[in-house]
Amino acid sequence: AVRARDAARSVNSFLVAVEFLTRLSVRRTPRSDLDEVARSQIWFPAIGLLIGAVLVAIDRLAIKALPTVSVDVLLVVALALITGGLHLDGLADAADGLFGGYTTERRLEIMRDVHAGSFAIIAIVSALALKWAGLAALPPNVRTETLLVVPCVARFAMLLTVAAFPYARVEGMGAIQHQRAGAVAVAVGGATAAVAAVLLLGVGGVYVLALAIGVALGVAFVAKRMVGGMTGDLYGATVEISEVALLLFIAAFANRGWIDAWLLG
Repeated sequence: AVRARDAARSVNSFLVAVEFLTRLSVRRTPRSDLDEVARSQIWFPAIGLLIGAVLVAIDRLAIKALPTVSVDVLLVVALALITGGLHLDGLADAADGLFGGYTTERRLEIMRDVHAGSFAIIAIVSALALKWAGLAALPPNVRTETLLVVPCVARFAMLLTVAAFPYARVEGMGAIQHQRAGAVAVAVGGATAAVAAVLLLGVGGVYVLALAIGVALGVAFVAKRMVGGMTGDLYGATVEISEVALLLFIAAFANRGWIDAWLLG
């Protein structure tokens, strides 16, 4: 009975993570409260793999009817739609706040403004364009692997910033995420990302994981300096910046033969 309850809780936690990170509604109960979402963080990299699998399916179907350049654009749009623009919204708010304010208080205030400023628009357009550039530059031999790995590892980068770095506000969704994050979530999430990256890209997966950690540290350093810590918007920005960096990195290294498919190759 105890094992059955634990299994049911794990399944429910996974479904909560699915609903939070995507637009999919997979439970009959109302959408989760913030505490439920915070407890589901252990599944975030696994949900990234699920998102990647959806992208692979779209890629395989669309490539039968459209040229690769068109499919690349479709994949960028699909990724934004699958996640409901959750992380793009964070990137936009973070860009407005960090670059539009001159004091910590003003930057945090701007991040909560629902209106998008010029820095938000620049950030979103840049992220989408750079993702397209990365996809367009991918050699065919690592295309499937990249679509699977990037969303997974990027969400591990976010999980790392949630658990390891201070939160800049005293309340909010991100504050609860930070309070609930712990070593177990980071360890399991990191193991998920590491196994996926290495199985799919071999030694190149280690480089990919190292880059994601570097992005997480970089975002956290800037956040600590400019607003005193991370925020929910900066968590989203971490995912977007990581996805951009990873796509461009894999494309550059794969084209030089330094990264290749392993398990599926």
